[in-house]
Amino acid sequence: MPIPVRRHDLLLQPDSARVIVRPFIPVDGAGVAGTIGRALALDEWEVVRRLRAVHEAFGPRHPDLEPLLMGHYARVRRFLVHPGTLSLPRMMLIGALFSGEYALESAALFNPSIVPHPDQGGLPGGALRFIMSLRATGEGHISSIEFREGVLSAGGDLSFAPLSPRVATPAVTPARGPADADYEASFPAGLTLSERALVPVSANERNGIEDARFVRFCDEDGSVTYYATYTAYDGRNILPRLIETHDFRHFRMPLLTGDAVRDKGMALFPRRVGGRYAMLSRQDGENLFIMFSDHPHQWSRPSLLLSPACEWEAAKLGNCGSPLETEAGWLVITHGVGAMRQYCIGAVLLDLEDPTRVLGRLRGPLLAPEGRERVGYVPNVVYSCGSLLHGGRLILPYAMSDQATAVASVALPDLLGELG
Repeated sequence: MPIPVRRHDLLLQPDSARVIVRPFIPVDGAGVAGTIGRALALDEWEVVRRLRAVHEAFGPRHPDLEPLLMGHYARVRRFLVHPGTLSLPRMMLIGALFSGEYALESAALFNPSIVPHPDQGGLPGGALRFIMSLRATGEGHISSIEFREGVLSAGGDLSFAPLSPRVATPAVTPARGPADADYEASFPAGLTLSERALVPVSANERNGIEDARFVRFCDEDGSVTYYATYTAYDGRNILPRLIETHDFRHFRMPLLTGDAVRDKGMALFPRRVGGRYAMLSRQDGENLFIMFSDHPHQWSRPSLLLSPACEWEAAKLGNCGSPLETEAGWLVITHGVGAMRQYCIGAVLLDLEDPTRVLGRLRGPLLAPEGRERVGYVPNVVYSCGSLLHGGRLILPYAMSDQATAVASVALPDLLGELG
C-alpha cells in the first residue's frame, strides 16, 4: 500500500516584482565609451535633472541605490580620461547608465532545502522555527539562492513569515587568490531573511548558483555550522562548491578540492560518522556514491552506494538532500528519473554506524508528480534539496516541475516501517 502523504495547502511561486540592481555593462568597450561620452556632454543642470528622475523612479524600490550606482560607476571609471574632475551627480548618472534591474525569481522559485533556524526563541511548546532555501531563476536562466523563514507547529502545520517586496545582494570580499577562489558575502544588519539573496560572484558561477543543499552540522565539540553544497555553473561547466554560515547573514564560499569534486548532488551528513565527515554524491550522473574525509573541503575516493533498481529510477538515481538521523538509521530522501524523464522522490535507510550498509529502500516512489505538479518549466518533476524531521513527521519541501515550491509531510513511523 502507498505510504500516506500529506500535501500541505501551501505554494511558493516566483514573483517578478522582487528585483535587484546589477551591472548592465556592454562587453564592447567602444559601446561603453560612447555612453560615457554622451553623459560627459550634458550640462550639469541636465545631469542633476536626469539623476533626480532615476531616484524618483527607482529609489523607493532600492534604499541602497546610491552606493550601487557608485559601484557600477567604478567598474567603468577606467574609460574616463580625467575621472577626478567629475561631480558626484555625474558619476552616479554614469553608474545608472550601466545599471539595470533584474527580477531574480521571474522564471522560477524551486529546489528547496529546509533547516532549523539558529534562533528558536519565543515559540509555543513543540514548535520549530525553520529557514528554507530556494533556487530563484530569472532572465537568462541565471540562478541565485533566496531564503524564507517560518514556523512549524507542534502538529506539523507550516506558516511563513511575511514576504518583503525588497531583496538585496551582499557585500563581497575575496578571501584570497583570483576570482574563482574563496570569497565571503555579508548582508547589513536589519534585513529580514527574505530580503537576502546570494547571487553569482565568481567566474565559475557566473551563470548560476544552483540547488543549495543546506544542513545543520553539529560537530563533536557541540559547535554548530550551517553548510550547503551547491552547483556553480559558468554557462558550460558545472562545479560543486560549499557555503558556510552560522547566522545566515555572513557567508563564506570556499572551493572544494579533491578528485571526487565533480558532477552534481553532493550532500553532507549532519555530523561526523566514525570521527570523519561523510558525504553523498553522484560522480557519474547515474548512481549514488558515499565518501569520507577528515576535512569538509576535501573529497576523494567515492565508493558506490546505490544504483538504479526500480522502474521509476531506471535512468538515474540521486539524493534529495542531506541524510536525516533516526533511531533506525540514516534516512536518505532520494530522487529517481524514469521513463519520459519523470522525476520521483523515494527513500533509503542506511546503517547509523556504517552508512555504506543499505538497510532498506522503497520499491515505489514516496512522491510522484501528479496534477498541477506535472506542469512547469521542466514538466513531470518533483524534486527536493533537503528535508527535516519534526514531531514524528518528515517535513519535505519539494519543487514542482522546476517552477514553484510546495510542501509535503509523512508520518515517520509509516515511512520507517516500509524501510525496515
